[in-house]
Amino acid sequence: MYSIAMSTAPSREVAMALAKALVDRRLAACVNVVPCSSVYRWEGEVQEEEEFLMIIKTRRTYIDDIRDLLEKEHPYDLPELVAMEVED
Repeated sequence: MYSIAMSTAPSREVAMALAKALVDRRLAACVNVVPCSSVYRWEGEVQEEEEFLMIIKTRRTYIDDIRDLLEKEHPYDLPELVAMEVED
């Protein structure tokens, strides 16, 4: 029934704008924005960046809509979205 989804953004401003869009459209009940360090491979090179993690509290049925919003409004070419079901 409920899910926690996570995605990162390149700046606090971008993360907050995405968080507000999710809450405004009632796709999320709450979004926490937390600074984090990320290490990942992009175009064959290992990258290290400071990012902002969005912890999205939502319903399982909204995950596809959240993915659609991120694909349209996120500045990354391939915005990640990791979703997990919540039992309690």
